[in-house]
Amino acid sequence: MKIIYEGTDIYPEISVHRCYHDMYADKQSDELLLKLNDTRELWDRWSPKKGDTIAVEDGAAKTGKMFVESVVPESGLITLRAYSAPQSTKDKRSKSWERVKFLQLIQEIAGRHGLTVETYGITDQTYDYVEQNNLPDFAFLQARCTLEGAAFLVYDGKLVVYDEAYMEGQQPVDTITITPANDFEYRDEGAYAYGSAEAVNGGLTGTFSAPAGGDKVLRKILPFRMTDQAEADRFAKGLLRDANKEATVATLWTGTLLREYAAGSVVTLSTEGVASWDGTAFVSRIRHDYVKTRSKLYLRKPLEGY
Repeated sequence: MKIIYEGTDIYPEISVHRCYHDMYADKQSDELLLKLNDTRELWDRWSPKKGDTIAVEDGAAKTGKMFVESVVPESGLITLRAYSAPQSTKDKRSKSWERVKFLQLIQEIAGRHGLTVETYGITDQTYDYVEQNNLPDFAFLQARCTLEGAAFLVYDGKLVVYDEAYMEGQQPVDTITITPANDFEYRDEGAYAYGSAEAVNGGLTGTFSAPAGGDKVLRKILPFRMTDQAEADRFAKGLLRDANKEATVATLWTGTLLREYAAGSVVTLSTEGVASWDGTAFVSRIRHDYVKTRSKLYLRKPLEGY
């Protein structure tokens, strides 16, 4: 195991009490929680500060470059929290664009924070007018991604933006067999999911209905003008996906550290006694416990048809 702090491997100098790395497929930055025994009082001499870089590696399992948010000493322990997104992403900004493309917005935001860009399955839509009104860049980008049925994550200095339906349709990376002995919990609220959505602004209303959806309608009034009916319908589709995608979810603790796994990937589940979960599942979050060498998967069932 390596703990690389500001370019130097400090693992031989410290004793690790706890090390969690949470990777998220959307809506929040990856988080590193590190608790260290500091009986030798090394941290004070190292003068750690907010914004320093840290990375943890254990074979193929790697946190990538992360940015220190806080270092708190307490009773011989040091608690460090770090995130994959730079501190600058929290700054609020205001700006407007005319005739701007989706990828242009993505590239501009990434460049502002020193990130490179990767995209998967993204359609480069054109918008007549877009306004960012006193919002942090990532909050603004998240709202736009939701409308487009997309999501993003930040890993190792990269802003990765992907179409959710596209990623859910990818080839599974592995098959996981679940027995009654496994710590597997699931929740199915599909019966309460929305059957259709309406995106409304002024006299324009976009609509989208889920295949085999029920009667429950999601109605969102958007605080900006939509370009045309096609865009309005597309936004309704994105809003419906966002509202329904967590309807059927599960968690699974594994007995080993799943070094090759990452949030945003797809796996095949083979269960004993929970046949409704047999098939593909999307990894919406994964926690690597580097001390106990095990992982916790947060899974959701892919949506069908949207």
